[in-house]
Amino acid sequence: MEPRAREFVKCSTLPRMHGLAGPLHRGSENRDVTKSKYGPQNSLPFPAVRQKQVANRSALGQQGRNNVSQLQSRIFSHAATGLDLPYRLFVPQDCAPERPCGLLLFLHGAGERGTDNQAQLKNDALAWTAQRAQSGYSTVVVYPQCPIDRQWVEAPWTDGSYSIAKTPVSRPLAAVMELLAAIQKEFPIDSRRLLVTGPSMGGFGTFDIIARNPDLFAGALPLCGGGDPSQAPALRSLPIWIFHGDSDPAVPVRGSRQMVRALRDAGGTPNYTEVASGGHNMWNVAYQDLKVLRWLLAQKKN
Repeated sequence: MEPRAREFVKCSTLPRMHGLAGPLHRGSENRDVTKSKYGPQNSLPFPAVRQKQVANRSALGQQGRNNVSQLQSRIFSHAATGLDLPYRLFVPQDCAPERPCGLLLFLHGAGERGTDNQAQLKNDALAWTAQRAQSGYSTVVVYPQCPIDRQWVEAPWTDGSYSIAKTPVSRPLAAVMELLAAIQKEFPIDSRRLLVTGPSMGGFGTFDIIARNPDLFAGALPLCGGGDPSQAPALRSLPIWIFHGDSDPAVPVRGSRQMVRALRDAGGTPNYTEVASGGHNMWNVAYQDLKVLRWLLAQKKN
């Protein structure tokens, strides 16, 4: 059976909700979320994504792979951390001082770590360079590669969440911040359009980098990750769309649920799509959906 996606919406009354499979959640993160079924009459502002439909209609991954020859292959040397960070860079042809581009940071997952400067382009990462995604929202995309023995966030993934107060910024993520600054100096970048996304380890990295720099980014799309719920008040105004599979065997879904709950408790309005019977590969849902890609690329700070 194909996984189907569902979303959770904040309700004014919170009865105990059951679906065909029984209670939606088991734990305190159940507060402020309910299970919803979707059909032709769905009136929610962000309709659920059905994985089979997305896979059938999307050619974004292939379009992006066709652009791989356009990606520059570089290494960023960061003296403070001692890291030489491989990265790939996509620069749209129409970026110009009179027409600056956005800048999207793509933080890959754990399986793509290394030094080959190639593995981080897997898992539909190149969909962000597809013309259909970029049209009207020209955006430079940077793909740094984390060292094999490091993480974007030095915290256990299986915990689902962590405390920033007890977790110093990782060396790779510190280097990435300097890399972003260097790219903004080299290319005509609209500082109001800094964006970030990533799956799994990159989902943790996405939550971490926006929490440590709450005024820097215009939008974030973390997939199957987790963060520090105590940082939610600083992020309540940031457009965020979170994806997670409810049967994820690698990173527990409670991490995303806790972040959604904390953001809503803080007055935020994050979008949240949770895939029923979905596993860990949320890139097959989010990065194959043109609506999701263009939602993020369209974000711009006032």
